[in-house]
Amino acid sequence: MLLSKLLAAELRRLAGDAAAVAALPATGEGARTLELAAAPGRPALRLELFDLDRFSVSLRRISVAGGPAPAAEPSPDARDARLDALAGAVIGRLSYLEEPLAVVEADAREGQAQLRSSPPLRDEGVVSYWEATVSVGQEAAISLARYHWAPEMVEREPLPYPVAAPQLGRLADSLAAALASIPPAR
Repeated sequence: MLLSKLLAAELRRLAGDAAAVAALPATGEGARTLELAAAPGRPALRLELFDLDRFSVSLRRISVAGGPAPAAEPSPDARDARLDALAGAVIGRLSYLEEPLAVVEADAREGQAQLRSSPPLRDEGVVSYWEATVSVGQEAAISLARYHWAPEMVEREPLPYPVAAPQLGRLADSLAAALASIPPAR
């Protein structure tokens, strides 16, 4: 079953039950954490969200993880190929975001890459952008969040992103499809 269908059912259930939402684990930022466990052929999904209602959420972060763990430590070339494939799949699958993603940093030895909006959205000195972290360690994983920064800020800050439930499902399915498209660990 697609993640979007499972997610839609879970969001509908939670939207009608304030006590269930309040019982979800909270992050240090106050976001609620919703997790859907992995199942055969389907990765695990983790959402950090604010302001859940029947139609939308304010998304803090969406993450998917899954895939078979390597039987042995993959060669550097194999890990590099998987990392390139996963980063490319994320860029291709999320082409509908406001700004296109591009790799800004990759470390094949660690099996991780960082992707960001390129170019970011600039509005009166405020910079907003998507950031995705992809990894191909024990299991492949992707995490996506929105950030903003302004010259008067010491550091960037997470930017809760309002998203309707169907679009959130599309994000989940896109990330799951990116995971499914990479070559198996060898």
